[in-house]
Amino acid sequence: MRCGIDVGGTTVKIGFIDNYKIVDSYSIPTVKDTLFDDVFKSIKEYCLKNSINLEAIGMGIPGNVRNNIIVKMPNIKLENVDLNNISKKYFPNITIKASNDANCAALGETLVDKDKVKSSYFITLGTGVGGGYVYDGKVVDGVNAACGEVGHMFIDHIHNFKCGCGLTGCLETVTSATGIVRLAKHYYKEFNTTIPSDMTAKDVFDKAKEKDPLGVFVLEMVSEYLARALSNIATVVDVECFYIGGGVSKCGNILTDCIKKYYDKYAFYAVKNTEIKLAKLGNDAGMIGAAYL
Repeated sequence: MRCGIDVGGTTVKIGFIDNYKIVDSYSIPTVKDTLFDDVFKSIKEYCLKNSINLEAIGMGIPGNVRNNIIVKMPNIKLENVDLNNISKKYFPNITIKASNDANCAALGETLVDKDKVKSSYFITLGTGVGGGYVYDGKVVDGVNAACGEVGHMFIDHIHNFKCGCGLTGCLETVTSATGIVRLAKHYYKEFNTTIPSDMTAKDVFDKAKEKDPLGVFVLEMVSEYLARALSNIATVVDVECFYIGGGVSKCGNILTDCIKKYYDKYAFYAVKNTEIKLAKLGNDAGMIGAAYL
């Protein structure tokens, strides 16, 4: 049995996985000061109670991780956390592995894909934008553990919205859930729209499905930005497929169809046929991927 952990800002999801399937899972609150002690203590108690012999523990971290040392988790405001030292107090004989949470989701989607792709790129559209590159069943981290951080690719030279990373024009600023709302509000007065002023990203894309002019305008703009990003990624890593995941992807094929339209416009001819599809695992992807790091 393997354990996969997906650390979030509010809760930590903990799954017990066998043969790429979640056998059981639960969550605990994210408490900054005792976060990882809470996690490992909880897992140990669960294993003792259920007579589980763990063979591996993997963790998806919302931040930058190098050699199981968390360099920085901006949203939880923790940095320089040595996971090896903490885990040994509870599991001295089990090696743990940790990576960025988007990397874990990328691995999870790839491992359970019935098409058995060898290489893939996963992009998650949520409060922020993350990504992960998987090749031959392994996450590619990069020397700075920053491989896949497509959210901070410079893509928007029109608005130059400020990103949380300190840069401007990042993909995240115009394609995350926050970015979608930002764009809709930026152009709100230019359209006769039924989108409420206190909108969410879901509101924007739901109205796009109803042909609301502002909704359609934002959908097209977001899709074009994403298509440009994917076409750039494709020329560098030349993957078999792209997975589109995260909360924003729940709008469904209206997004992927629009991305494909623009991808065909921008992609280099050799990579035009790269498949673009919706991720299927939802919140389970991070736990499954983490378990197989």
